[in-house]
Amino acid sequence: MIKNLILFLSIAILSACSVIDDTVSGTITNAKDGEWVFLEKLSLKDIQKVDSCQINNESFSFQYRADSINFYRISLSDKNYALIALQLGDTIVFNADASNLVNFNASGSAEVEGNERLLEIINSIQPKTDSLRIIYQKSVGTVEEEIVLERIREKYDDIMLQQKEDIKLFIDNNTNLFINLIALQQLGDVAENFEYYKKVSTKLDSIYPDNLWIKDVKDKVLSEQNTAIGVQAPNFSIKDSNGQQFELSSLRGSYVLLDFWASWCVPCRRENPLVVELYKTYNTKGLEIIGISLDDTTQKIDAKSDWIKAIEQDGLEWRQVSELQGFESSVCEEYGISSIPSTFLIDKNGVIIARNLRGTILANKLKEIFE
Repeated sequence: MIKNLILFLSIAILSACSVIDDTVSGTITNAKDGEWVFLEKLSLKDIQKVDSCQINNESFSFQYRADSINFYRISLSDKNYALIALQLGDTIVFNADASNLVNFNASGSAEVEGNERLLEIINSIQPKTDSLRIIYQKSVGTVEEEIVLERIREKYDDIMLQQKEDIKLFIDNNTNLFINLIALQQLGDVAENFEYYKKVSTKLDSIYPDNLWIKDVKDKVLSEQNTAIGVQAPNFSIKDSNGQQFELSSLRGSYVLLDFWASWCVPCRRENPLVVELYKTYNTKGLEIIGISLDDTTQKIDAKSDWIKAIEQDGLEWRQVSELQGFESSVCEEYGISSIPSTFLIDKNGVIIARNLRGTILANKLKEIFE
């Protein structure tokens, strides 16, 4: 997914100096002569090497064939790279220090210029948070430590809020830029920033139709629309832990808690004792719970047995279902699940009335409904 490749990284658009072969060239200061640098094309699921060369006198040059705009990496290693984007028609010069390629600078296109501004916004919080850290360290062990910590937390929240506002303003002022996909990642959760996800995906789709990165964001927007509070919960049919087919619509007339979890998810397992107690309290009053496991046999051969074992260990008496395909499950994709634990509370008419309730908040909501 995008969020796994581009969190807190920057973008530049690099492209061709000829119709047949495009060239990316530049300097990597403090790089050793003979050190290899790679150009790699990214997809949603893998990384493909496009070109490579050895650095000579801190300089490098790549030749590649650009197609539709896409994400690439200029890398010295798997942990030291700059995320970029390439398309036909740009002439770009790239410069960075070998110690940290992510903080690069480049010139030659509107995307590059936009990238410089976005990178400035992303990096602007670093000196502020460093200052807060120094202030706290000086207070450690003093009688004022707790007071200082509380003030620092408030100040940190203000800094992060202002950064989000700056990113939103950047998107508003640069609606055509592909690097807005990076800006969305900086904003975070789709639900909290739905209007911006929708704005960016709609605009970029009109410029770059059928682009897979944009389609990924469009799918997130669609999932959010389909699972918003007040809409009919998407129906699904899936096999349970006993191999029996289950359909969500069969529970119409009951309140239903959809609980997305997995045997390997520590926060999920930690939450289970509370959910067990809530089920015992409210099941006779009309509450049904459906556990949807993200255990994945494509990643672990014995994932199914882990799932069954976890059900028994945690005493989960309600119905458990899974496609055993992890986050690639069709139910997960339809409900826009990108992290767990995740929950949806559905009323008797099949309408979503709450999302991501946990702990005492979940307990209070069920008490409000049934008592």
